[in-house]
Amino acid sequence: MSETPPRAPAPSKELFETPGRAASRKVITYGTFDLFHVGHVRLLQRLADLGDHLTVCVSTDAFNAIKGKHATISYEDRAEIVEACSYVDCVLPENDWQQKRGDIIAHGIDIFAMGDDWIGKFDHLSDLCEVVYLPRTEEISTTSLRAYLGAQEAPKADVSAYRPKHRTSSSKVA
Repeated sequence: MSETPPRAPAPSKELFETPGRAASRKVITYGTFDLFHVGHVRLLQRLADLGDHLTVCVSTDAFNAIKGKHATISYEDRAEIVEACSYVDCVLPENDWQQKRGDIIAHGIDIFAMGDDWIGKFDHLSDLCEVVYLPRTEEISTTSLRAYLGAQEAPKADVSAYRPKHRTSSSKVA
């Protein structure tokens, strides 16, 4: 009869902690995230560094219409792209301006954070949580990408054939 080899000691908790992240703080942000680019990635990284759980609310196509915006990429695809980012823990739809207070309460949010192009617009939420405005990534924006792509006069591609027929649900999308 062979002996069971001795078990290795359990790894210390520090091995599983992500450097630069504060402990036990939930962060939430909102945005369209159209034409996902490095500025979005860097913003999400900085947001994730503020806490240990990042919820991203992606504006739906219907809400963008209310805001007078038209996204190039559909809500479903934008949500899937954001969900794939390793800094993001949860993706929710943003359906209207008023849902932010309810989201903060329902999800136990500690920090509401947006890009600094929104400075002052959400200070009224400071009675519920800390409100933070982060600097935008210089020299990159969806607006500048649209302008550049429009100047290139490239034909628009039909990407619908590349969309998967069946999407497996993820624990990230609520």
